[in-house]
Amino acid sequence: MVIIFAALLAFGIFVLQRNIYSRLWKKGVTVELNFEKNMVRVGEEVKLMEVVENRKWLPLSSLKVKFQCSKYLIFPEGTNSSVTDRYYRNDLFSVMPYQRITRTHRIVCPKRGYYGIYGIDLVGADLFFSEEMVASLNSETVLYVLPRVLHYEQIEQAFRRISGEIVARRYEIEDPFTYKGIREYQPFDEPKAINWKATARTDELKVNVRENTSVNGVRIFMNLEDNAVLRREELLEESISLCSGIAERLLGQGVRLSVFSNARDCVSGQMLCMENLAHMVSMDDLSKALARLDLGSDMEKFGEVFHEKLFEDRDLVYTIFISPDIHEDYQQVLVEYQSSIRADFVWVCPVKKEGEQDILEELKQKVIFIKEQE
Repeated sequence: MVIIFAALLAFGIFVLQRNIYSRLWKKGVTVELNFEKNMVRVGEEVKLMEVVENRKWLPLSSLKVKFQCSKYLIFPEGTNSSVTDRYYRNDLFSVMPYQRITRTHRIVCPKRGYYGIYGIDLVGADLFFSEEMVASLNSETVLYVLPRVLHYEQIEQAFRRISGEIVARRYEIEDPFTYKGIREYQPFDEPKAINWKATARTDELKVNVRENTSVNGVRIFMNLEDNAVLRREELLEESISLCSGIAERLLGQGVRLSVFSNARDCVSGQMLCMENLAHMVSMDDLSKALARLDLGSDMEKFGEVFHEKLFEDRDLVYTIFISPDIHEDYQQVLVEYQSSIRADFVWVCPVKKEGEQDILEELKQKVIFIKEQE
């Protein structure tokens, strides 16, 4: 009789706790995934903070937290995970009442891109592990992996020539709103510059001297269309890194900058078009845009999509073309540009091995070959 009573009591407890857990197990349970910072460079590490909290009196002896992210985010501690087309993570927690547990995961970022974790699956169990209960939580944490930093000699090779030619072509105009002072009239001065009050006071012709303002602008056109028989993604990535490095140097010198590319944004689906960047504060926005470029997207023909943009703004000081594409149709676009526009330009061309490129005679003085970073 005692055995039967004990068995019934045990069964009653089992059913009771199972009913309680089925109704309350996910109540007050929160899981947060946050990257320590949302921008890193290729090759750097970042920490992912996983915070699990149980805000109720009921303990959770078994709580599995599952999420997935890109396979290009590498967890050096590869336990509780599997990798196929995505990285699948499965972490096990035992959470007491009103307890918060924080785990920190190291992540290595070997590839430029825009990565997110957009959902979390929870799998709970009762005290006797008799049944698994599943729930989903919303999550949205993103990470920008910015283009890698080039070796110093690589960026210097390209930038030394670009910077020198920009400075040589930089011109100044007078700012009509800012006065520097007054000086004596010279024969080349325009009558409208005469300061009549100062002239009357001194009985000599005096003219206003205005501050000079530097007018300079650079456009970067990045062609990431790959027409090679074998895909050369490493050279396309090198092009993006060159664009980032050159843009950072130009913005640091106060040069007004516009950047265009026929690659599409993986978020908006739009081609890159950022105009009139003027300060280093714009570099973060440009870096994020470069991180989001999808090299696997369908790209428009460079000469077609940018034909109108190329031949406008003729007063710009300088244009920089960045592309590993050496096919004749692309080179013909540059030849046409050279013959139609007075403003100077340069073509920065990443290559695996210099000396094997068939460059049109008209462009040989305009191209800068950059050997791929190893």
